[in-house]
Amino acid sequence: MEIIRLVEAKILSVSEKILEVLEDGSSFLEFEAQLKKELDQLGVDLLRVVLESLDQQLRNSSTRKQTWTIVRKNDRKEILTPFGLLSYMRSYYQHKESKEYHYLVDEKAGIIPHSRIGSNMKAELAAACGEMSYEQATSQLSRYNPALKVSKQTAGNCVKAFQAKPLAEPSEKRRVDELYLEADEDHLKVGGRRAQARLVYFHEGVAESPRPHLINARYFTTVQKKPEEFWFEVLDYLDAHYDLDGLQELYLSGDGASWIRTGQEFLPDSTFILDKFHLSKAIIAATAHAPGLRKGIYRGIRQRNKQHVMQHLAEALELAVTEPKQKCVLATIKYIENNWDGIENGVKNPHVGCSAEGHVSHILSARLSSRPMAWSQEGAEKMASIRSVRANGESVKDHYLAMCQQAPVILEIKDQVKNELKRLRQKRHLGKESLNNVPIYAGGSNLTRMALKGLNSITAV
Repeated sequence: MEIIRLVEAKILSVSEKILEVLEDGSSFLEFEAQLKKELDQLGVDLLRVVLESLDQQLRNSSTRKQTWTIVRKNDRKEILTPFGLLSYMRSYYQHKESKEYHYLVDEKAGIIPHSRIGSNMKAELAAACGEMSYEQATSQLSRYNPALKVSKQTAGNCVKAFQAKPLAEPSEKRRVDELYLEADEDHLKVGGRRAQARLVYFHEGVAESPRPHLINARYFTTVQKKPEEFWFEVLDYLDAHYDLDGLQELYLSGDGASWIRTGQEFLPDSTFILDKFHLSKAIIAATAHAPGLRKGIYRGIRQRNKQHVMQHLAEALELAVTEPKQKCVLATIKYIENNWDGIENGVKNPHVGCSAEGHVSHILSARLSSRPMAWSQEGAEKMASIRSVRANGESVKDHYLAMCQQAPVILEIKDQVKNELKRLRQKRHLGKESLNNVPIYAGGSNLTRMALKGLNSITAV
């Protein structure tokens, strides 16, 4: 079979390169570069042979002949793969009843009509775009092979096509005493307007060894979903993976934004805790002109004395002489008034912290907003999804390829390969048939030739 002959010929070609290194003084770096080139070409050749072999089987298939007729043979198709540009021939068919036209071998291999880039390449592009700009991602993929260079538009299309695969439900729900949910948002430009990329994550607590980290953390993001839809998604995951009836405490921490407080409607018996970072930020802004009042405000918070806190903020308002400063103090008064329950709960539960601001920075802002960027609604949503997949320790490439799963077409030529290998083993054929094609074997004798001939006497498997 041609696959076996290709592999054999390539092994012989690589053997020749090894001999050149040994005898002609070629550097190892030169050999390394040449070896990659040879193996990439082998990958392209093998893909071509597999696809054309499948096409030949379809042409000869009695089952196919019952429903499809051949319209044309040997139509060329070019597609970019991780090995380089693949060019192969395939047949064009028409369905006898529906009169539809299809390239059947492309459908069986999961190759999208009119696509110039293979699914593996698209998956690698989407994964790279989750870490760097579209331009940098295309350069990253083509750093060893210029033929793999694609446009930024192509990279963006790969991101927009991304769809996270559904998660399998566990066989048994986890039982824990406490769960901690934290939420915050990133601010970005979408379609020339301000928008939010929202982040919700939960964990089972904080472990201190070997370094502080969240236990069994899980991250969720969205740009387009409404708060109700987003919280339903989080609740569905929690309900599928945890015994919620056995929970003793469920904490929800955040800055008090309306979409975060909405989460309490979907999380049974949850306790809201106001993020101390945002609380301190509001107090510092309101007392910038009167810092001496802060000590009394913080004392009132520790004592859960709302009246004491409001008295000090009223003093800050009296001392504010400009309208902007007065608005700032009034905003802080309203903020504390609306979230006093979260402030009290934070004092009652000092062990509950909130690191949402840092997680937003690392997961969302680092790719979506830390440098001037503009996004479409779809692009921002898909990029946020890619970033959450990475944060969950999962492979973006695996998620992408899950969308493209097709029938295992390689099984259809498996028997041919096995029969050819069996024939070659019986004749001790593999690795010997084409020795005359290797120039180093011709001519006189030396230690290198003797060594390789000794290696070649071993039966290849």
